[in-house]
Amino acid sequence: MEAAPSRRDRAERKAAMARVLVSLADQGVNWPDRQRLMAERFPDEAVSKPSLKRLLAAVEGVDPINYAPTLLDGHKGGMVTAEMSEDAWRFFMTEIREAAPEWPLKSAWSKVRDTAPEMGWDWPSWPTVWRRWNALDEAQKLDARLGKEATIKHLTQPALRDKTTIGPLEWVSLDGRTLDFWVDWGDGRAVRPVMLVLVDVASNYILDFELAQHENAASTVRLIKRVCERYGIFDRLYTDNGSAFAGHLVAGGNVHRFRNGGRKREGVQPLGICYHLGIKLHFALPRNAKAKIAERTFAALSRAVDDGPEFAGAHEGHKPGSSPSPKVVPVPVAKAEAVLRREVARHNRENGRRSQGANGRSYEQVFNDGLDARIMRKATARQLYLSGLIYTDVAVDRHGRSTVGHWTYGGAGTQQVLLPFHRKRERILLGRDPDDFSAPAIAFEANCDIICEGIEPVKRGAYDSVDGVRDAKRNDKAAKAAQAAAEAANNYLTDQERQAAWAAFEAACAAEDAPPEPPEAVVAGRFGAPLRETAAPAEADEETDELKEFHAGLDALIAAKKKARLGKGA
Repeated sequence: MEAAPSRRDRAERKAAMARVLVSLADQGVNWPDRQRLMAERFPDEAVSKPSLKRLLAAVEGVDPINYAPTLLDGHKGGMVTAEMSEDAWRFFMTEIREAAPEWPLKSAWSKVRDTAPEMGWDWPSWPTVWRRWNALDEAQKLDARLGKEATIKHLTQPALRDKTTIGPLEWVSLDGRTLDFWVDWGDGRAVRPVMLVLVDVASNYILDFELAQHENAASTVRLIKRVCERYGIFDRLYTDNGSAFAGHLVAGGNVHRFRNGGRKREGVQPLGICYHLGIKLHFALPRNAKAKIAERTFAALSRAVDDGPEFAGAHEGHKPGSSPSPKVVPVPVAKAEAVLRREVARHNRENGRRSQGANGRSYEQVFNDGLDARIMRKATARQLYLSGLIYTDVAVDRHGRSTVGHWTYGGAGTQQVLLPFHRKRERILLGRDPDDFSAPAIAFEANCDIICEGIEPVKRGAYDSVDGVRDAKRNDKAAKAAQAAAEAANNYLTDQERQAAWAAFEAACAAEDAPPEPPEAVVAGRFGAPLRETAAPAEADEETDELKEFHAGLDALIAAKKKARLGKGA
């Protein structure tokens, strides 16, 4: 690519100066005369001694015909490199890796400088080392300064997604945040509340929020139930791996992707609200908060709400773990909820939004427009009831009862259904109303099949009370009724029927002991086959003299032994 005319002109003038200057140097002209002659020849150019020396250095070793290209602006000739031992540079980089990210590079350089003489290393000046460091790739610098994980995080480019491809309530984001002001829950204590929100991913519309003293699963369940009652059941819940969101009350019955390493829980697993409502769970990657829409919503609301004048005197810094000072005046929780509900409504209704698919509409308009094309999944009363219970893994005792904490459940109506689980030593899931432990409970098997409902709580009575005696009599009466029903169901024989059965049994046993009767008929033989000659039986061989002699000697020996035994006995 050719240079611009102005650059070529400057290069030609410098080349002409270089030719004259090299000629004067070859003739042995001293520097004062060289400067004078160059000033006379080139009056418009800089002819100071440093400038002329730089000109000579730039064309040193270059053929005169190539002076102009060499002196062209932007041309970088070969530079003289300083001597640097590779081990010294490795030591320099290693010390940077082991130090804090803010450690000065010059401190690392000086450390290597002091070590180099003992190790026999070549180590140049600080500007030279700085130039080599500055020439490194950005990844090399990040890896040395921040380490492996931070380097990967800095270099990873985020995936871009088109939210217009999904509709309202297909994806809902759940998260919680500690607010920056103090609230009084009616007990006089100053507490920094936690705000739990559900945000529609497609429209950025805040579906609802819950204010709680701390992030907990029970408040999360109430929030999900309220949203499903109002808008219908959404398809997927996008949340993080906190215990309030990935615990059994919310995610029970689903696979926990990150929490507990994806291992299947042994024994009976409690069921969560997402299981009962048919909501699919999607857990965010750990340490990746920027991926959640709820996090961005909090960023937009926090400064507009938390620092507002409504909470004057109750403000706190942005550190979640701070403690209230004596000057703090907490606001009532009712006021905090009212302010938050007003600001959330303003956030949803503000026009001119520039997010994907908004086109100047408000979040509320985007949500409502998309909701018209969605078939509503209405939650049934049964689903809402089951999803609102808390489930506990319990055992059944020999009376058909189960105990959770200080509460015992099990009555006469459910005893026969629960007793087999005591005999088989199988644990069950007991579901209870978290707002009223005195309400009847429900039981499930380990495979989530229902066992029974209406398991009454057992109320403990006072000693020496009429109620206790009445309960004992009622239990005794129920046991007698159960025994009578069992006796009727077993349908035993009467005494006469049993005696008849025993008589038949004894007759059968006597028949088995009798000898078998002879057969009544014998199959007749067949004699129609022709007679055949048969060989005569072989006659026994006559005893030889040797055998007779052996037998006689054997008989004499036996008689002698017998006589000897008789003599000893006498």
